[in-house]
Amino acid sequence: MRHPSPVQAAGTRSRRALVILLAVVYATCFVAIKIGLAFAPPLLFAGLRALIAGLALLGLLIIWRHPVLPARQSWPWVLSLALVSTTLALAVMFLSPGRSGAGIASVLGNLQPVIVLALAAPVLGEPITRGKAASLALGFVGALLVSSAALVGPGGFDALGPMLALLASLSVATGNVLAKRMGPQPRLLAIASWQLLLGSLPLLAASAVLEQAATISWAPTFVIALLFLAFAGTALPTPVWYWLVRDDDLGQLTLFLFLVPVFGLGLGAGALGEPVSTAEIVGTAVILAGIVVATRTRAAAEAPPAAVETIGAPVPGSGWLSLPCGCASLCVEEASD
Repeated sequence: MRHPSPVQAAGTRSRRALVILLAVVYATCFVAIKIGLAFAPPLLFAGLRALIAGLALLGLLIIWRHPVLPARQSWPWVLSLALVSTTLALAVMFLSPGRSGAGIASVLGNLQPVIVLALAAPVLGEPITRGKAASLALGFVGALLVSSAALVGPGGFDALGPMLALLASLSVATGNVLAKRMGPQPRLLAIASWQLLLGSLPLLAASAVLEQAATISWAPTFVIALLFLAFAGTALPTPVWYWLVRDDDLGQLTLFLFLVPVFGLGLGAGALGEPVSTAEIVGTAVILAGIVVATRTRAAAEAPPAAVETIGAPVPGSGWLSLPCGCASLCVEEASD
């Protein structure tokens, strides 16, 4: 068995740390969505998030004097990602918290690791091993336990909320598989920018038709939530995630996103005062057991990666200080296009 060098191991740890950081951001996004929905209708809120994020990336490209349009061969991927990862995913993501707690929406809305493992077999040719099958089973059972609180909950919590959150997981997982199938593409920032810009248009159009009677209250709380979602929750993570997916195993990366429900339930309870039931705690524990089973089975069956990308790799011993390497690599690649 060939083991990675210290530099390669440090690079792997840094990339995993970056994924964990993204998991914290994604979990915080669910709380920001829940807060912002008190001031704006969901489809308009979602459309503004994507539009502002896309304009921010486009502005960076203009400031850096990089090509603002994706390469011609990238446009089919841009359109596919815009429809699946932006329009559909954000629509159901913003509709679900209004019918379930932010914690429940975070858990069910981030089951894409389970769905990715299922989609990777027919689409990416990755077989479903015993470990993956066990992870799928545990994730499904955990989802049932978590959603049970919403299914029997009082007031505005009903079965539609969990269904919308699960649909969000399916759309995000499909988008991740599309991003992996896309493979290495030039002008990654331009791809992310136009995916968000084009994906925002159907959301804004649907809002104009379906949410005519609704208005936005431009309170400071809403503005802060919107800007956080647009910049920290979308403009930065989208190209960084595509960069990670391009060079790493998709299934292994998405398994770390099982941490989002843990952060989501904690933030939902701490920031919004949402009660955490025993079923939610047990369901989260079962979901986390799924990631443990999958990662341990994979580690036992496969050798560590023989090589990792050297661009942006951290200096041995740099540890968490190397987190910005992903963004630096993106800048280097954009400058070379």
